[in-house]
Amino acid sequence: MEKFTGEYDDLFQTKLDSWVLFRSRLHDAFNQKELDLLIRSERTFNSKERVIAFLSFENRFASLGGLAAVARLLPEYLTSIHEKVIFITPFHAANTSVQDAFKRGLLKVNFKDIVFHLCNYKGVLTCYEDTTAKIPTYHLKINGHFEAGDNIYHYQDDEERLLLDSLAFTAAVPYAVSRLGYDKNLLFHANDWETAIISLTSKMAVISGLLSNARTVLTLHNGFDCGIPAKYKNKFLGKLLPGDTVLQCALPFLNGPLTTVSIPFAHEIRYDPLQRGIFTDHLQMAFSMNPPVGIENGMFGKFISPFSEQSLSAAKNEIYDPIIGEKNHFRSKLVEQIKSSVDERIIGEISPFADDVPVFFMSGRLDIMQKGFDVIFHAFRKLLPGSAKLIFCPSSNGNAGMLKFFNEIVEECRGNIVIWPFRISAEQYCTFVQGSSYLLMPSFYEPFGAATEGYINGTPVIARGTGGLWLQVNPYDGIYRPEFYRDILKFPQRMEKPTGILFRENYPDNLAEVEWRELLDLPPERRPENPLYGAIVESAQLALQMAIDIFKKPHIYTSFIINGLETVKTFSWEKAARQYQKIYNIAVSRGF
Repeated sequence: MEKFTGEYDDLFQTKLDSWVLFRSRLHDAFNQKELDLLIRSERTFNSKERVIAFLSFENRFASLGGLAAVARLLPEYLTSIHEKVIFITPFHAANTSVQDAFKRGLLKVNFKDIVFHLCNYKGVLTCYEDTTAKIPTYHLKINGHFEAGDNIYHYQDDEERLLLDSLAFTAAVPYAVSRLGYDKNLLFHANDWETAIISLTSKMAVISGLLSNARTVLTLHNGFDCGIPAKYKNKFLGKLLPGDTVLQCALPFLNGPLTTVSIPFAHEIRYDPLQRGIFTDHLQMAFSMNPPVGIENGMFGKFISPFSEQSLSAAKNEIYDPIIGEKNHFRSKLVEQIKSSVDERIIGEISPFADDVPVFFMSGRLDIMQKGFDVIFHAFRKLLPGSAKLIFCPSSNGNAGMLKFFNEIVEECRGNIVIWPFRISAEQYCTFVQGSSYLLMPSFYEPFGAATEGYINGTPVIARGTGGLWLQVNPYDGIYRPEFYRDILKFPQRMEKPTGILFRENYPDNLAEVEWRELLDLPPERRPENPLYGAIVESAQLALQMAIDIFKKPHIYTSFIINGLETVKTFSWEKAARQYQKIYNIAVSRGF
């Protein structure tokens, strides 16, 4: 596998070499006197003494997705390559896991009830230190903020409260780091729009004398953004900056290349009809000035092969019975888990099935705007009844309408689908992934994805070709690639070592944007009326049928398992850390 792990290194380096800082927008935010002060201050930045202040709205207690995993792993690997890193995150007071950590004494007060000001905003700040973290970790409590609950991004009563949480956090961070003794040579690594305004507030802190110098880089883990009304610009920034959203205001003030979590996604947010047409159209000017650079995450789980060395060695010698036997053992544990559960929330059941019938497993946040779970249900209902089984574990209930759609197809495919509509335990998740024949990832978009979780557990992956999944799944057969990708996707070598099946609808790029707008407004049961969606379902159905056929061919299926176990090793946090280190070096050497 090593022969193509660096297939995109040249593209990465070319983007870094061509990066140029545009200073023109600085005049929109600062007068000449302030600019002169910033320039003088930044000349004193000492790269050898730099401190990476890693900012994340999620943390190991308040965790909703991939960002929390990145926030846990990347800073540790940065320290292993001799970067000095501190981690700063909100104190999500209404989150039950955070509350539990506080009750157990894991979060201790560092300083308390400090009044701070930024422009027309005044806040009261308390800082808690995580006493068990591997790197210095600080949770910032601001009175009246971070009260959303277990879903830290969602307030039921006021949509603007998340924006206010974001602005308050980025206003407080400079005061917090200064009081903690980090007041110079700071390089803020922001993540997503919720922390992006630090690119401005850190410069305001330098001008005020709170910090000696500071620079900012940003990683986008998705294409989301948030509108920012004029009243909040005045309150937190003291002026009406150009731009109607947080990212429109923040991106021009970055000091280094803008990064995303995969090379395909970096391309998609500029050219994909879904991303450019729906989510990031308003950011294209900013992207043209600071073209996104993709850096792949490492694997999210710890790699320990679930198979014995004897069975792996036998499989490499084309003796497949031992590894199939161990896989069948995992399958038996899965079946027992399903049969023995008496939870009243479970929907449907799995009837007895033969050894050559595959089990598809699908899980994740019940978000029909992204995850494409409904695509699989529409595709599955078209398969020959009994030819496969489907287990679906959405981690949230969603609304009653969505569950009604899934329930109806469960009833239609009685005995072949079971839904556990709640968050399952880590142990149950491991049992389900290891015991399944295939892990399904039918996302409409997936900045990075988690196909590596399938491989770690010895399970091949079926995925829609998008974002990081293009790189994580080595396809078994040819796959349609939309024209807008041009030469970004490179398959020939990776198809020699397939790890699963990729599918992608053959649909004209010039028609897709309009169809996506209509599709995302439709409820799941009506989406087949949309031609683009129909093409997605058809391609998914073909992929499922191919998977059913391959499962009956142990030599091909086992090769997927073996190749997956090898492929997962190519996603390295050490490599990601070294690439981010190059971003930091540019921010320091060419970022002002």
